[in-house]
Amino acid sequence: MSNDALGQKKDAFAVVTPKAQDPAPAPLHAERVPDVDADTLPDPLKDDHERRLGVIRTRYSGRLGAARLRVNRAQGTWDEIHGEVNRQPRYSGPLFYMPFMILLAIAEVPINRLSFELFFRESPAIALVVSLLVGGVLVILSHRLGLLLSRFGYFAKQRGWGFEFAQVAVAVILIGALCYGLSVLRQGFLEAATTPELGFAEAMNSGGAGAALMTLKPGLSLEGWIFLFINLAVVLVGVSASYFCHDGHPDFQRADVERKHAEKALATLQASVADAEAAEQRRYANQLRRRAG
Repeated sequence: MSNDALGQKKDAFAVVTPKAQDPAPAPLHAERVPDVDADTLPDPLKDDHERRLGVIRTRYSGRLGAARLRVNRAQGTWDEIHGEVNRQPRYSGPLFYMPFMILLAIAEVPINRLSFELFFRESPAIALVVSLLVGGVLVILSHRLGLLLSRFGYFAKQRGWGFEFAQVAVAVILIGALCYGLSVLRQGFLEAATTPELGFAEAMNSGGAGAALMTLKPGLSLEGWIFLFINLAVVLVGVSASYFCHDGHPDFQRADVERKHAEKALATLQASVADAEAAEQRRYANQLRRRAG
């Protein structure tokens, strides 16, 4: 057998190897689409609501900042004075003190009116006005004396005891001299009115007030002392009111009033902001209810 025939025979019985198959396709996987959050969607109502709230906060932010700054400043001053005196402030409100002192000045009018009738017998209206002015002066002096006594200890440490004593002495002397002079005039009028032989009317008609003034006596009788004590009692009431209605520290009352006013102004402003935001919340709730229904 030739070599060619043998080669052909081998080729006939050769094992045929299969071709490599293509890789199997990958299995299909279902991809989950993420849920859409309703909150992430644009909501015109909510956007408008947020915008309106922002406008409200912007409108009040400047005033709120200034009000808070005022409160902090007032509280700082109050804390400083409180740390110095170690007590709460003691004073009365203006709705009591000022009307009380005005009524006290008016109460002086019937007491002192007749004291000036000696000079203004032909003009009772002028005597009335002058007595009102004198009553006002007495009340002002009472107010000043009460303040001096109330803050005597504080100012004595600041300016010295002698200066404070001198101020108190001057106020006392002025009040005493004015009350004494009013009592002398009142006593002179009563003597002229009750003693016909004194010739009061003739003295007034002939020599005027100067002639009537010559009839006055420097000393006080029982009537004069009574009127003096009445005037001093009224003055003492005014001094007591001034003493107890003002704090012993000259700046504590002012600091406490400023602190209360600042806190009240801040609370009022915060209430206005809360009302505006509540109104916007109600408007937004109504729109949501209408859209849902």
